[in-house]
Amino acid sequence: MSRPILALLLLGCLSSPSLSLAQEPPTTSVPEPEDVSTDIGTLQAQLAQVEAERQRLAEQLETGTDAELLEQLQEQNRELLDARAQTDMQADALLEAQRQEWFMIGGATVLASLVIGFLLASMGRRGKRNEWLN
Repeated sequence: MSRPILALLLLGCLSSPSLSLAQEPPTTSVPEPEDVSTDIGTLQAQLAQVEAERQRLAEQLETGTDAELLEQLQEQNRELLDARAQTDMQADALLEAQRQEWFMIGGATVLASLVIGFLLASMGRRGKRNEWLN
């Protein structure tokens, strides 16, 4: 009989702290509505400041990147224009040399034709001078 009493006593001791824990109110307190609205207002103000700072930094970064890119593209454009001008001058010089070469070839051809024509005319005239008169 002492065993069932001990068991009941042990059961009572073990269940009493759980009852006291179960009856305690939760420790988290519900904030007052005024505190919540103040916190929301403060957080919204901080959010606006952070957003304005982010926007300013983004514009600054974009402007800096655009300026660097613009300068780089202008430098590349100048280099390409210089290279084009140099290539155009080389092409003009080659074209002029080619024109002079063809002019010389044409002149030599005309001169050679005249010389051959005069030589052939003078060789053929000596023996057959009166042939046309008959």
